[in-house]
Amino acid sequence: MNDTIAAISTPFGEGGIGVIRISGPDALAIGQKAFHANGELRERYINFGHISGLDGVKIDTGFFIYMKGPRSYTGEDVVELQCHGGTLVLKKALEAVLRCGARPAGPGEFTKRAYLNGKLDLAQAEAVIDLIRAKTEAGLSSAQSRLSGALSSKIDAVKGGLFKLLTHIEAELDFPEDEIDGMPDEAFLERLSAARDALIRLLSTYEEGKVIRDGVKVLILGRPNVGKSSLLNILLKEERAIVTPVPGTTRDIIEEVINLRGIPVRLMDTAGLRKTRSRVESIGVQAAMNRVKDAQLVLFVVDASSRSFSGDIEILRSIEGKKVIVVANKTDLAKDPKIDIDGHKTVFISALKSIGIEELKDEVYKEAVGHAFDSSLDTDPGEVLVSARHKIALERCLEGIKKTEKALRGGLAREFVATDLRWSIDRLGEITGETTTEDILEEIFNNFCIGK
Repeated sequence: MNDTIAAISTPFGEGGIGVIRISGPDALAIGQKAFHANGELRERYINFGHISGLDGVKIDTGFFIYMKGPRSYTGEDVVELQCHGGTLVLKKALEAVLRCGARPAGPGEFTKRAYLNGKLDLAQAEAVIDLIRAKTEAGLSSAQSRLSGALSSKIDAVKGGLFKLLTHIEAELDFPEDEIDGMPDEAFLERLSAARDALIRLLSTYEEGKVIRDGVKVLILGRPNVGKSSLLNILLKEERAIVTPVPGTTRDIIEEVINLRGIPVRLMDTAGLRKTRSRVESIGVQAAMNRVKDAQLVLFVVDASSRSFSGDIEILRSIEGKKVIVVANKTDLAKDPKIDIDGHKTVFISALKSIGIEELKDEVYKEAVGHAFDSSLDTDPGEVLVSARHKIALERCLEGIKKTEKALRGGLAREFVATDLRWSIDRLGEITGETTTEDILEEIFNNFCIGK
């Protein structure tokens, strides 16, 4: 925290503008060595000039913006140099800044400094990377809500209630001779129950939140020529996969991401599953089966107009243990589309006629999230839990509350009750960063990109 860091904060590649961020106690001095302004530099103004570094050789024209701490993203003095967004020009500009005294920033180090300087709590800092990586409106809204402090506020409300209980117990223990009214066990248990219920409600949103943030991997599987590629194309709303009447057209895994009812879905179209003498096609078949273990949901496509499904059922039984939706395609050609494929949930569609596609999307959403899609629901995105780290902390806190309740009902001394209660409060503090170890911090911020 005593040195000054610098990094390119815009994505690698060509662009209209590139930004180099400098943060630390010597940010202004280093920035002035690397940038030569056309006039007097002013704080929080866009100052025009050029970047040249110590050797005086001009690298590019651009702008200099100085934000004096603590009124900056990191809470430290921050300088941002803006120039043209070419790969080489940004590289040379950064080299000039480093030669002037800055050191290269590590992954997420700017946001880590913002956290350490009290500009963000840990839950808000984690929301920054989720905001950058958001793939859908729902994911973006969730990250924005957490960045604004919605989740932290809910955690602080529960923690505040538990802390009041702890304070009351400690006052009883520290000043037994004073006339401090002891809280009846019934009132104590009632407040603990309210905290427990709030945590259970928050934990119940984890599966949905995880899918909103990370998405779900969906594998399209089935025998040759049942319409897997046609299904992929209609879900993507583009001709991404080649479709022909010839079986075995698809050889490689084709992957694309779609926004399905607000969740990012990675669709993977695979080769038709059959025994073949073609070496290339057999490699594709093996690749398809290898992807089964990574998939979170399998769309198993069958030909609804087929007379027999014994081959399909044989394949399905080989992938037991996975969530499966049977997609009965070509219902426009079927005489009796009411089929039962080994008892699996079946959605009837026609990729050619665009029949049943919306119903299929609803079923994918339901399997991925755990409940049916309802566009009329207006859930606060800040009430959705997305992080496994947060989930574990809440579960441990819940465990501590249950131990506290047991201690009270068992008539144990207040010292034991206070110990369990304090342990629960510390678990909530892990979410916002009040009781988080350095190892956890390193793990969190190492997932950030350099420059953020």
